Amino acid sequence: MTRPVHGGVKFYRGSSAAARSYVEADHSRADDYYLAEGSGLAEHYLAGPGAVRRVGDLDGPSYERWVAGYDVLTGAAKGRLRDDAHALRFVEVVVNGPKTWSLAAALHPEIAAAYDAAMDRAAGEVIGWVAGHATTRVGPRGRQVQVPVELVEAAVVRHYTSRAGDPHRHLHVQFNARVYAHGAWRGLHSVGVVDSIEALNGIGHAAVMCDPGFRAALAARGYTLAADGEIDQLAPYAGSFSQRAAQINRNVDRYEAAWRAEHPGQEPGPRLRRSWDRRAWPDARPDKVAPRSGADLAAAWNTELRDLGFAPPIRGAAVPGLQIGRINRDLAADLVLTRLGAKRSAWNAGDVRGETERLIASVGVVAERRVRHELVEDIADRARIRCVPLLDRDDVPEHVRALTSERVLAVEADLVDRRARRARRARRDR
Repeated sequence: MTRPVHGGVKFYRGSSAAARSYVEADHSRADDYYLAEGSGLAEHYLAGPGAVRRVGDLDGPSYERWVAGYDVLTGAAKGRLRDDAHALRFVEVVVNGPKTWSLAAALHPEIAAAYDAAMDRAAGEVIGWVAGHATTRVGPRGRQVQVPVELVEAAVVRHYTSRAGDPHRHLHVQFNARVYAHGAWRGLHSVGVVDSIEALNGIGHAAVMCDPGFRAALAARGYTLAADGEIDQLAPYAGSFSQRAAQINRNVDRYEAAWRAEHPGQEPGPRLRRSWDRRAWPDARPDKVAPRSGADLAAAWNTELRDLGFAPPIRGAAVPGLQIGRINRDLAADLVLTRLGAKRSAWNAGDVRGETERLIASVGVVAERRVRHELVEDIADRARIRCVPLLDRDDVPEHVRALTSERVLAVEADLVDRRARRARRARRDR
C-alpha cells in the first residue's frame, strides 16, 4: 500500500500447509537477514474486548496448526472444523506506510527501530479494534443472530521488504476464522471485518504517523512529513524503487504462470519461489549484480539513493505537533461527514472512525495512544450524532452502512427533483 496505509481485507481459503509455504516464501533475502534473530514465523496474539495479549511466537508447524483451526498448544480442534478446499481459514489486513518511511529506515537504524516499534503498536490497535467489534452467529439455522465475540486469535507476520527486494516494512495481521463466543468456538462473521476496513486502515496509518517516538526519530535526522504522510526529502526518489519493484513482480508472475501451465493442480514450494525472485532481479536490472545477502541488499538500497542524487538532511528538525486544545472538535466532526459524503451516500461507524483517524493524522497531531484515542473517539462520536439513520430500527448490525447526513439527503433530493422536472418537460415537448 504507497500513501497512507490502505488496502482491502484478504480471505485465505485452502490448506494450512499451502498457507505456511506461502508465508515462508513471501519475503526476500533482506528479510532472512533482518529476521535472523527471530524465534518464529509469526507472532501470536489473543484478544478480547478491551484487552490484547501477545502470547508467544508461532514456528512453521504451529503456524500450520493455527491456520487449520487447532489449538497450537493442545492440538485440540476449535469446534467443528470444515475440511473442504473452500473453508475460510483467516482474514488478513496489512499494516504499512509510504515507501519513503521504509527508505528512511534503511538509511538510519534509529529510525528503523522507532518505525518498527510504532508498527507493533499499530498492529495491537488494529487487533484491538477487531476484537472489540467482531461478531459471530448463534442460534439454529434460519434464526441466527449476530453476537459479539469474546476471544479472537491473530498472527502477525513481519516483513522488511517487498517480494521484489525493495525496502518495504509491513506487517500481515491475520485473524483466525475460529472465534470464541457463548461458550463455544464459532465462525468469524467475515463480512463485518470487510466492512470495517476503513477503520482498520485509518487506525493503522494514524497510529504510526502520530507516534511520538517515530516522529522524534525522523525529526532528529531532519526529515519532515507532508499531510499525506510522505517524507518530503525522500518522496522524489521513491518512484524509482516502485517502478523496479513492479517490473520484478511482473517477471515473477510470468515465471509462475508458465510453471503452473506445465504443472496443473500443483503448488510451487518456497525453494522454487525464491529461485524466481533471484532470476527476476537480473531480468529487471541487467546492469546490476544481485546482492547475495540482506546486508548487501540494504547497502545496495542506500547506494542507489546516493546515485539518484539523494543527500540526507544536515540539520535536525523540530518535533512537530499540533496542540490538541487548538482543534475545534465540532468543526472536525463536520469535516469528517463532508469527506464521507464526498465518497459515498451511506456509511457505518467504522467508516466514521477511519475518516476521523486520517483527519487527525493529516493535521499534524503527535500524541501518545491514550491521548489520540480520546481525541479521535470524541470527534467520531460528535460525527455519529450528526448522522441520519437510514433504517428506523434499533437492531441494525454495526457494520451495515446505514448512516448518512442531512447534506447527502438534500443533494439526493435535489437530484431527484431535477430528474422529475426534466421528465415532465420531455413529456410536454412530445
